[in-house]
Amino acid sequence: MKKAWFKIATAVFFLACFIRITAINLPWIYSSLGPDFSQYWISAKVLVANEDPYLTPDLPFPNASPPISEIFFLPFAFLSHQIGLVLFTYISFASIIGSVFLSLKIVIKKVPWHYFLLFTGLSLASFPIRFTLGMGQLNAIVLFLLLLAVCLETKPVKNSLAAGLSLGLAIALKPTFAFFLLFFVLKKSWKMVFISSLTVAVPALATLIFWSPQIWVSWYQSAILPLTSYTARGIYVYQNQGIFGFLSRQISNFNARIILHKAATISLIPLAAYLVFKKKEINLGLSFFIITLLLFDITSWQHHFVWLMFPFVVLFTYILKSKNAILLGLLILSYLLVSYNIKYDYIYPKIILSNQFYGAIILWGINFYFLVSRQIRATKTDSGSIRYKIFELLNLE
Repeated sequence: MKKAWFKIATAVFFLACFIRITAINLPWIYSSLGPDFSQYWISAKVLVANEDPYLTPDLPFPNASPPISEIFFLPFAFLSHQIGLVLFTYISFASIIGSVFLSLKIVIKKVPWHYFLLFTGLSLASFPIRFTLGMGQLNAIVLFLLLLAVCLETKPVKNSLAAGLSLGLAIALKPTFAFFLLFFVLKKSWKMVFISSLTVAVPALATLIFWSPQIWVSWYQSAILPLTSYTARGIYVYQNQGIFGFLSRQISNFNARIILHKAATISLIPLAAYLVFKKKEINLGLSFFIITLLLFDITSWQHHFVWLMFPFVVLFTYILKSKNAILLGLLILSYLLVSYNIKYDYIYPKIILSNQFYGAIILWGINFYFLVSRQIRATKTDSGSIRYKIFELLNLE
């Protein structure tokens, strides 16, 4: 009976979140500029006119997307801005729903409908999701493509060609996702890695043939150089929630920030690679890689934290197996920190303005705990205790 009520409650919760975002948030987005989408759209129109999209004065801010990603937006150049924005938002919204389904499919195999509704509702309720939709960002789309690649590469499907195409497209749209090539190299998915690399290389060569090679130079000078020199626009603001954003709000010495960030990066990446190489469990490894990327990336904006959807699903299932109430509490705290947005950040102490960062650190710690644990053992619980009743209610069956 309690299980039935739990399922009804998840359905009501999903419905409330779905109505809120479709009745309030999406109509507002349709009538807005969608700053990042506007940038893609303007760049595509400039490219169609055979001009350099990185030097045009029409851009609201510098375009950090490589020329290869502009290929995806060329069809939008033939649509009005508003129609293009609505279409792009629908694609992003569908990618969010699809990412929840794929996350559960990869982790649980048979997807319980009430958990699909629960995690979809939790995703729609979180600020990073609303932020990525409002900005017209690619984050939900590339997450979907990454998870689709994992699903296709995993038995019983095991279609490395399709998996490689999916991952390659994700990298072409979001170059930081090249980090996941290391993950699949460590898992010895050689064919998939080769196809992914080819999927990126062929369109890149095509841009050199059909467009002026100068656009790659312009992109490097306007986007890559500022990032690699730690002088990117907005790197210190509240919205930047990676390690460097945290350090920038706490430490006034610029050189000290750089040294500490590089030290953290040098520590995090080899640790993630070592644990993934030693452990056969692909889900925990991919989850750890996603969290690691968000931590060390120099500009981990709030909207990038939609990628934590998969780690939340993975770690939730592991916590259910362990029946560890402390870890469950930490996971809930992490979700609340990641999902919340501080509106008037200028009135708060700087130490508070890293809530997504703190949530990611908690997730990283839980993920690390399960990766180094030799065996996941369920905590002994009295059948009449509150903890026992909670985990029975949350049972995936």
